[in-house]
Amino acid sequence: MKKKFSMAIILVLAVSLLLSACSGNNGGGASQGDQNEKGGQSAEPGKKVELKLTTWAGADEAKELQQILDELNEKSTTYTIVQDSNPAEYDTRLITQLTGNSGPDLFWISAQRAAQFSSEGAMLDITDRLKSSDKPAANLDDYYEASLQPFTHEGKVYGLPWLQQPVMLYVNKGLFDEAGVAYPDETWTWEQFTDAATKLTKDKNGKHPGEDGFDEKSVVQWGFTLNGWPPSQMFVWQNGGDVLTEDGQSPIDSPEAKEALNFYADLVKGPLTPSQQIVRDRGFDKMFRDGQVAMFMGGAADDLDSTVDNVQAFMVPAGPTGIHATFGDILGMGINVNTKNPDAAFEALVDLSDAIHHWKIMPPRKSLADLATLQELHPKKSHSLEAIINSMEYARPYRYSEKYPEWDNIYWTQLMDPIINAGTDPEKLIPEVKPLLESAIK
Repeated sequence: MKKKFSMAIILVLAVSLLLSACSGNNGGGASQGDQNEKGGQSAEPGKKVELKLTTWAGADEAKELQQILDELNEKSTTYTIVQDSNPAEYDTRLITQLTGNSGPDLFWISAQRAAQFSSEGAMLDITDRLKSSDKPAANLDDYYEASLQPFTHEGKVYGLPWLQQPVMLYVNKGLFDEAGVAYPDETWTWEQFTDAATKLTKDKNGKHPGEDGFDEKSVVQWGFTLNGWPPSQMFVWQNGGDVLTEDGQSPIDSPEAKEALNFYADLVKGPLTPSQQIVRDRGFDKMFRDGQVAMFMGGAADDLDSTVDNVQAFMVPAGPTGIHATFGDILGMGINVNTKNPDAAFEALVDLSDAIHHWKIMPPRKSLADLATLQELHPKKSHSLEAIINSMEYARPYRYSEKYPEWDNIYWTQLMDPIINAGTDPEKLIPEVKPLLESAIK
């Protein structure tokens, strides 16, 4: 689910940060060496400090997190982490907290907000502290490169990722077996995918699309489903194109992007996928859970393969020329630039990041992308782990920046929503939307 800041709230945060910088209360700034010069305060030697952690964890997740915090707090002689977890209006609540003196020391943050906060000065620069630390989670060379991108701004690091989950192709193996379709493998491209989806789509009389007598209005099982998710961007990447470049261009009018967007639009139109009205009425992932859909694309952390019988996650198909790419959702943690205990907060950040790396799937560190290790940590997903590990090499985030939210809003409201919910031809929309996208990012 997308969470967007209002411009008014962003301005409040920016003004607050500016005033804070002018007053010299910088919470430790960029390095340990200039703590005192910039007004940062450190804990008294030998005394544990209390650090507030704000997260979006729901009730069950918060209980699991608290067990981790209890263990860390017991071991540490430096800090005690106090959890403040509430998923309701998380972004808005976090901004409000950061603009006040009672803001958290540590906070969970999405990749999009990490890129935004890093550029706006809301997160503590931890570059030098990372270089000086010998703790495993501080070793930047161990991270997948893509996972660090949202937390890096102008060569400085402002936080650490604790999860990078690639989009996977979840398959109901029972329905595949019934239809006599081979399970996906790394050789699958769009062609094999649509061929399988066709064989897995059937009407009430058992007819498949393309067969005489097939009734599109009486389909009882679909091969695939989508509703704006999975992201259309990953299909463009798979076709060798892009939707946003580093220099601010939005080449959605390239042949590669057009072909991918048309492919996506054709899938939306059916009959291999249910209509958007059916999806809304019956539930997006629920249709897969109920056996009405044979293939579903979800994050590696989803529980479809551990709570639904005979379901396994595979790599998403490659593009027509064999290009592998998938969207990687990245989550992490940062330190409030105005924390009064930057040294203790950094130690807690590294310790907690490492603990979450051993809790969540998929950890963004290469040393933990070991099949045996992950099978021990996540036995219920053991049959999917090899594909998840392989997908990490091809997972990539969006090209986040401080202006990305505006760009993203236009991409979804002006391009994808009409394609998905109104059946509009991408060829008609692309020339109208392209200049709007490029104006927003510049």
